[in-house]
Amino acid sequence: MRDVIIVGGGPAGIGAAEALLQLGRSVIILDIGPFAGGMPLELSCKGDIECTRCHVCLPRDAADRIKLAGDLEVRSMTRIQSVAFRDDGLTEIQAEISPRYVRINKCIECGKCAAVCPVTGALIAPPHGALPNVPYIDRSKCAHFSSKKCDLCEKVCPTGAINFKERRKVASFVGRAVLVATGMDPVDPSGLMHYNYGVFPNVVTSLEAERIINQFGELRRPSDGQKPKKLAIIQCAGSRTTKGGGVEYCSKFCCKYGLRIARALVEKDPDVQMQFLYMDLRTFEPRAEAIKWAAGKKNVSLSQGVPGYVQSSGDGNLLVRVISAFEKSIEEAEIDMIILSIGGRPRAETRVIAEMLSLEVDPIGFIPRDNPEKCVFVAGSCKAPMDIEESYVDGRATALTVDGQLGVG
Repeated sequence: MRDVIIVGGGPAGIGAAEALLQLGRSVIILDIGPFAGGMPLELSCKGDIECTRCHVCLPRDAADRIKLAGDLEVRSMTRIQSVAFRDDGLTEIQAEISPRYVRINKCIECGKCAAVCPVTGALIAPPHGALPNVPYIDRSKCAHFSSKKCDLCEKVCPTGAINFKERRKVASFVGRAVLVATGMDPVDPSGLMHYNYGVFPNVVTSLEAERIINQFGELRRPSDGQKPKKLAIIQCAGSRTTKGGGVEYCSKFCCKYGLRIARALVEKDPDVQMQFLYMDLRTFEPRAEAIKWAAGKKNVSLSQGVPGYVQSSGDGNLLVRVISAFEKSIEEAEIDMIILSIGGRPRAETRVIAEMLSLEVDPIGFIPRDNPEKCVFVAGSCKAPMDIEESYVDGRATALTVDGQLGVG
């Protein structure tokens, strides 16, 4: 039994776990992904020269601080199946755990398995800040589970941590309190037909751009692997509109995030031409900061206008039409690559988990309130749109509420 079961290991879950451990509480994190750590695990630092307060490091550093805590247990690849509120006041969660094929208690993080794996993406090494800090094997890509019957990683592992015979199992977890921190999913911009995302390879989401940067150390065009010289970042892609599967609200983190990635790309390549297109800047910090940054740079343009469409202009390049509401003009520009700054939406499983835990869900899919009678609490962006910093801080704040509810004993 643990004092607190945390459902979801993103910034809010990590922040809550750190605070609860500091308060002397025992914690278990249940996360559906292969690693607890959430979206920041896929993001890159935006401050190679100086800190730009992108806060990607916040949950990662916290995870590093708590990963060896004796009162912390992390169960990844874990999907909740049922919840029971027992007569003794405890909550029992039954969950299905998918096979990792790597024994967490035997892995010494030597990296030899990843070095010999012949299939890209079959054996996934843990990124910085991941919990557990142990790789996992993607069965759908692993050659061992195909006709090849590869066992290179098993042979090279010095501790016998590879276990291809591992199977799905069901386990029960009991806690005195439950903290839900399931976070948000990125909006899929495929329905925004005028952007032609999914049609033109050089139209990518901000998350895909991050993955490219993490893989190559720089931004490259998916079509030909070349560095783009003319870039456009389009804000509010799928936010503040219900058309094309978007969400009606401001996702709150996109403007701040988009400006950070724009600054990082310009710092990495001072010759790049950067066009930043937005409805209005909602950075939740001094707006003048962004304007001041762009003002002295001839290669950076902040434009308040809505892109009407994106078309191909040949050789993988893109033609962007921008409608300026204030100047009442229409402009076209040829761009090498477009980054769609996408927002977030509540995860589908959040509604299911909320129902199991007797929590209210609003029409959009967020969980706005705790259920203190059942000792169930909510933290982070599953209750409202939040950025990384706010989610992490909200997780810590909610942890204090949980600790107060548990009291002494």
